[in-house]
Order: sequence, then structure tokens, then C-alpha cells
Amino acid sequence: MVIGLVAVYEPGRPLTDELHALWPDSSHAYRASRGNCFQAPEAMNLAFTLHRQVIVVGPLATVVHLLADLHRDLRRDTDVLCVDPLRRWVIPLTHGDSAEELAREVEAALGVTPVFTGSSPQPEAPSAPEEAPVLRITDQEDPGDGDQLVRPRTLVVGIGAGSGTEPAEAMRLLTDTLREAGLARPAVARLATVAGKADHPAVRWVAHCLGGVPVDEHPARELAAVPVPNPSSAVGAAVGTASVAEAAALASAPGGRLVVAKRKSATATVAIARAAVRGRLAVIGLPPGAQDHPEPEPLAELRRASAVVGTPEAVEAVAGLLRPTTRLVPVDPDAASAPNGAGTVSDGAGAVLDRTGAAAHLAAHGHAVALVTFGEGDGPTVPPGPYEVHRVPGPQASTQGDPA
Repeated sequence: MVIGLVAVYEPGRPLTDELHALWPDSSHAYRASRGNCFQAPEAMNLAFTLHRQVIVVGPLATVVHLLADLHRDLRRDTDVLCVDPLRRWVIPLTHGDSAEELAREVEAALGVTPVFTGSSPQPEAPSAPEEAPVLRITDQEDPGDGDQLVRPRTLVVGIGAGSGTEPAEAMRLLTDTLREAGLARPAVARLATVAGKADHPAVRWVAHCLGGVPVDEHPARELAAVPVPNPSSAVGAAVGTASVAEAAALASAPGGRLVVAKRKSATATVAIARAAVRGRLAVIGLPPGAQDHPEPEPLAELRRASAVVGTPEAVEAVAGLLRPTTRLVPVDPDAASAPNGAGTVSDGAGAVLDRTGAAAHLAAHGHAVALVTFGEGDGPTVPPGPYEVHRVPGPQASTQGDPA
């Protein structure tokens, strides 16, 4: 299990780096900085999303306050520890044997004193049958506990900025808007604004903080023709369109709809639209061993995919070829006969999905999916749906001669 190590700004870095140096293969460090958009809330949110054990190096009051601000409902199987940056103590913030064991490991590593709150762990509940994880596709902030969680990039943020808008003001407005609407920040695919504003420092900063998303510019006359719920005559007189944020979001999400109406700060506005997306399902046939020396076409499809589906063996074989953020969805070929067994997934209605069904389910929600098969020629039959199907047959399929 990889442990998430979070340094709460510069004071937390020395002990974070020391722990990471001691556990180089079993830990990942997240170093928050006040000088960029990866600050303590972002670092902690990412660590809790990716890890079941998290050690936060920072003052206890600060850590507890950050947890409250993140509205984190910690999973029962998540261990959270707070380490004093002055190397005095380590406090488990969750209760259980594994959290106490981790605190003892930190004690041995750093020489700090473990402080236990005295709350005894709850007795274990009777073990329940293992359930199939739900294949959940959402651009909302969903804990996805036990689920196969996939976040499609479906959101478009329309943004308006005045001449005096500070970058921090615009980013704070968007962060608050996403949190209050329950929308996931990684689901934002692009920004949109009126022509001439893409180079505004506040717009550039927001795009940077969102991971370098592109910025669309729309002429004022085009935005003026977009129906919006909250037009402003004052904005119309100033820039030639009665709406910037709402109209720009809709203009960059053709066929989509507005999910968050215009929100304002002192000098900035944002609105959020959800795009109507069409997925892509690539069926990639590979002969055994082809993952070691992949051909250009299947490699390109694997790198393009945001989710890879297949048998556990197939998914594991191509894992080293994928982007770090690609979601792995291994599906046991016998899942249908054991619907509550390991390696099974289901849709939101509880129906157990085989590998083809799981791939189609993801693609139908706008995801770019690679369905990987080994030695099966053209692969399984894919049902029709709101997605493009692209087949990349294995080399053996292209070298077979016509039947005699």
C-alpha cells in the first residue's frame, strides 16, 4: 500500500521529505506551496483521493481545520495521521489497528511520541459478502467508496474578468462555485470567454490552476445570440453582449446545458455548462507478448484512452503503456456467474457487466475507452450506442489468408 505524505507548506517539508526518503517505494509526497495553485487544500484532497493511508505534516489545528473545509467524509478504512512539524508527536485522527500500527512506524522512523486519544476501536462488524464495485461515471464530487470511479472531462467554465480582476479573486470564485455545486475540479475540460480576454492575467491563472486547460474566445456578437437565464444590460453596454460567462460556457458546450448559473465576485463572473459528449470505444486485439513491443496504432489508442477495460491479465499487461491518470477496469471473465465476486463491476442499477458491457457503459458516458483483448482476432461484438467504435485488430488478424 502506498502512503500519501502531505507537507502543509514549507514547515512540513523536512519531515515529509525524511519519511519519503525512508519509504521511497511505499510513499508519495505532496508538497503544498503558497506560491502556486497547489496549496494545502489541493494537496490534501489529492492525497485522500488516491491513498488509503495519509500522513499530514502540519500543526494539528491547521490539519483539522483543513479537513473540515474539505468537507471530507473519511472512509472507515482510511488511516489519517497528523505529525507535528517540530518533531514532537504523531496523532492518529482515525481509530483502528492499522492507524495505530502506522503511528508506531512513524515513531520508529522519526523519533516522535505517539499520542492516542483513548477512543478504543469499535468491534468489527460481521463480515458481509463482498459486493461488486459500481462502475460510476460522474463529474460530481463523489467519494466513490468501493466503486470503479471515472471522471469524464465534461465541464466548461465560462469566465468574465474586469480590468481590475486579480488572478486570486477569479480562482477563489471558481473554487467556491465548484465546491458549492458539488462538481469535481478535474472534470473541467476548458474555459470560455469573450474575444480579447484569453490573455487576461486572471483567465490565464485559472487555466493554469486547472492543469493548463485550453481557453476558447467567442466574438461578442456570437455570445449576444446565445439565450441565457441572467442577461445584464450593463454588461451589454460595456462589451456588446448581455452575457459573458453563461453565454461563453454554452457556446463552448454545443448541445449541452448550463448546470451552474452566473456567479459573481467583486469584479469576476463564472458559469458552468456540461457538454453533450460522444464517447469513443477502441477494441484493441493484441497477440500475447505484443505489449512488450507494441505497434504504433494500438499504442496510440492506449495512450489516448482515459479508461482501459479487459480481463485482469490483459489490463495488467498493458498498464505500463498507459498515461498515469488512465483508469484501469479489470473484469473477471467469469463475473456473470459470480455476481458478488472479486473482479466484477456493475452499472448504477446493479446489473453485473461483462468486459464488453463495462467498456460500452463508459463510452456511452462520453469516455475514451480501450477494450483490450489477447489473441481473439477482431475481438468481441460491441453493441451500438452513443459512441464511435474503432477496431485495432492484432497482427495475426491482418496476416491470415482467405479461406481455401
